[in-house]
Order: sequence, then C-alpha cells, then structure tokens
Amino acid sequence: QSTMITERIQYILGYSKKEFTQRNESESDVVKKFKELVAGLDLPRNDDRYLLRWLRARDFDLLKAEKMLRNHLEWRKKYQVADLTDDWKPIEVLQKCYPVGIIGEDKSGSPVWLIRHGKLDIRGILQAVTIEEFVRYTVWMLEKSARIMERQSMKLGIDVSKQTIIFDLEHWSFQDLVFKPGMDVAMELIKIFEANYPEAMGYTFVINTPKFFQMAYSLLKPILSETTLSKIKIHGYDKSIWTSDILGVVPAEVLPKALGGRAVDPDGNEWCESLVPGGGPIPEYYKTGSESFGDEEEYKFDDDVMSTFL
Repeated sequence: QSTMITERIQYILGYSKKEFTQRNESESDVVKKFKELVAGLDLPRNDDRYLLRWLRARDFDLLKAEKMLRNHLEWRKKYQVADLTDDWKPIEVLQKCYPVGIIGEDKSGSPVWLIRHGKLDIRGILQAVTIEEFVRYTVWMLEKSARIMERQSMKLGIDVSKQTIIFDLEHWSFQDLVFKPGMDVAMELIKIFEANYPEAMGYTFVINTPKFFQMAYSLLKPILSETTLSKIKIHGYDKSIWTSDILGVVPAEVLPKALGGRAVDPDGNEWCESLVPGGGPIPEYYKTGSESFGDEEEYKFDDDVMSTFL
C-alpha cells in the first residue's frame, strides 16, 4: 500500500522542487497538481488562494506543503477550531480585559490589529482563565480575522490574506518578560500561528520597545520563519518615526489618535477602546484563585544574555 501511495504522489507531482524551478512552472499549474495531491482531504476551503498559502509557506515544495496542510487539519480537528465561529461566546474577562482587537482596514483592505501588550496583565489573566482557554480565545480571534479577509477578498476582487499588526510595548516591564508562564504562552501562540496561518502576516510594527525587548526577541527568533522575520519592523520610543512608518500602511482615520492617527471613539477616547480593550490589572472578582505564582515561575536567562541587554 505504501508503494502505491508513493507511486501516486510521484505521478501527481511529476517533478521535484528542483525541476519545478528549472521548468518555471506557473503557480496555477502547481496549484492544480496540489489540488490533486490533497483531493481526499476535508479542507475548510478549496480555492486557489487558500492552497497557494500552503505552497508559498513551503517554497512550493509540494510534499512539504501537503504535510503542513495535513498537520493543520489534524490540529483543527483536535482543538475543534470549526466551532469557533462568529457566534462563539468568549469568556467575559478575555473579551473585556485582553487588550487586542481589530481597529479597521489598512490601505490594501486587510484587517489592522492593535495589540497593546504592555497593558496586558498576564498574571491576572492566568489567574482568571486556564492557559487552554487563553489560547482558544486567541485562536478564535485568528479565525475571525481569516473570515474577515475572505469577505474582503470577495468584496474587492483581490487576494486579501495578510493582516497588519501594531504591537505596542508601552508599559511592558522586565517582570512581565521573565514571567515564565506568560513567555510559555507567547511562544505557544507563535508556534500555532506559524504552523496554521501561513502567509497571513503582512506588516508588523513593534513599537515602544524597551532595551530588554531584545532578550525576548532572541528567544522568539528561532521559532519564526525568515519570511515572518522580514516583515517585522522594530521601533523604540520615537513616536515621530514609528507613526510615519505605520501611516504608510494604515490610513490616519483608522489609526487611533493616541498613536498619531485621527481615529477616536464616539466618547472621545483616543485609544479607541470600544474596539480594543484598555487592559490593565484584572479585577479580583474575575480571578478564580486556582493559580498563584512565585519566584520559581520566573524565566531564567543566561548571565551573558542579561549583561548584554540590561
């Protein structure tokens, strides 16, 4: 049976990745072959745009793209991702206190995410919900963004598949960085994004980065693809520089006034907290008391890393 499967794959592919480069096959030809290769899979979508993302993520290596897609489908089934529709009801504390949200569309029609990570009380969050609940809520937001991009593609008649992200680290402390459960969750979410949402990240602006940000970045870089790393723009505290950079991609009427744009809430809130919760300490009444964290929950960096960045 394995021989038959191998022969079928060879028949469908017709050539290796090297031969593909030499023959300069068009994307449509490769997608056609990829469709044949994954014909028996229960895909959430089967259009060319969707399949191209998996191919591009694996540099048009058909076998690697197939493996990535199969792993993704297993992940969707295991974590019941199909249930995370627009009607899914998130846990209240996450909906009200997790400072992440979509503020509008960038100049290409893609969703713009604002993540006020420096205002995230990760200790409080993990005393109010489980890590699994936190991850599931984040996956729900990723699925929501994917649905928005699909609707935008239909509306505009172009491929809208890459979201813009503004990652604000103002108020992020060193204590937040070394909080091991928080770092573990962040790394798990990045792995999920890289493995299951290929080619979904456009420009990513990381702003108000403290010096010790490079310590965290040194941990995250090994699990990020070169493509992802090339899209990340890191800025310090000079607002004039990063505002100009962001406004090259995001319309001023979409960017909150607090970040140098013109958008405000109806009540005048310059952070647009009707779209992105303000974050801050988690109220005690949300905390279950099931988790308490001590010094043993701190991430331990090597001494040479500490001396380099502090």
